[in-house]
Amino acid sequence: MNTSVIVTAVRGRREKEIFLKLPWRFYRGNPVWVPPMLFDVRAMTDPKRGDFFKHSDGEFFLARRGGEVVGRIAALHNRKHLEAHPDGAGFFGFFECEDSLETSGALLIAAEEWLRGRGLKVARGPANFSIQDEAGVLLDGFEYAPMAGMAYTPPYYRALLEGAGYGKAKDLHVCRIDWGCWNLEQFERICMIADRLAPGVKIREVNMNDLPAEAGRMADVFAEAWKDNWGAQPISQPEFLKYASQYKLFIDPRLILFAEKDGETLGMIVAIPNMNEIIQRIDGRLLPFGWWRLLRERKRVKGIRLFLLGVKQKARLMGLPALFMRRYHELLMKSDYESLEFSWILEDNKETLTLINRVGGQRVQTLRLYEKPLEI
Repeated sequence: MNTSVIVTAVRGRREKEIFLKLPWRFYRGNPVWVPPMLFDVRAMTDPKRGDFFKHSDGEFFLARRGGEVVGRIAALHNRKHLEAHPDGAGFFGFFECEDSLETSGALLIAAEEWLRGRGLKVARGPANFSIQDEAGVLLDGFEYAPMAGMAYTPPYYRALLEGAGYGKAKDLHVCRIDWGCWNLEQFERICMIADRLAPGVKIREVNMNDLPAEAGRMADVFAEAWKDNWGAQPISQPEFLKYASQYKLFIDPRLILFAEKDGETLGMIVAIPNMNEIIQRIDGRLLPFGWWRLLRERKRVKGIRLFLLGVKQKARLMGLPALFMRRYHELLMKSDYESLEFSWILEDNKETLTLINRVGGQRVQTLRLYEKPLEI
């Protein structure tokens, strides 16, 4: 007998744990899935501790069929996004669901009603708080394991969202280049041109002994370089500092670079070791021995995820991305790292996508953000 789906808001610690651990049910047995770090997700989804809830609010929902939990979703009123982009968009995130249009429809209706009740005009997602967090539905490249901070979803999620009336908002490209695949002839030619365009520019590593000042430089570059990017929201100096301090043990200073000239910071690039390689092995759990394995194995990671590149307007024609990439290439040649991922990149960022293609990179995955107008 077919039992109807009932969606209710999460209440109490027990339901919250069910919400957090539901992905294990849907992805168990998938060899490329990487579980979330429960310690981190508990904190970020806690209204008393999560950074998101200092400026915004949200609601978490579970779907049940005959008493069995069959899906989850979060409705998110991100005021920080609306300050940067007054587009009336609210978000849904943390979306996990069985392969059922009835279940996904019920979950999305619950999120839409919550967003509509706050006067929002568009439902957009999936995005776990913002598009700068885990975001999107995977359209291809399901054979690739996600790198740290990237989303992974089953193939049927696309049909679930489109079946509920959602259309494309934006595609996000994931590109990779392996150590032996660089087009060195093209790359060297690009770097020679960049050297001529950027006389006097110095590339240096982050100073881990002066993180407050370095975080200020990051915030300064980010504010100018990303202000017009679709969906981007500002990251402040305290936020950069918190991230750097929180994950200090896992930062490789060689992957965070600044471009400077005459004492002024003109650009930055930020990449991180792909800790998902270890997180997958510890099943997302720090206890009893997860922390020990993270610390012991962090220097054995093979992948790098480049997730942030920013150049000030005055330096846009100086070829700084090529200078940054030269440092990364040198690092790949003399270290144990084997591959570099660029993720994510907006589909209409043709300049960056062209550069990646010319040096030997290729697109391996596409993530899609969906949206739907909310009739008030």
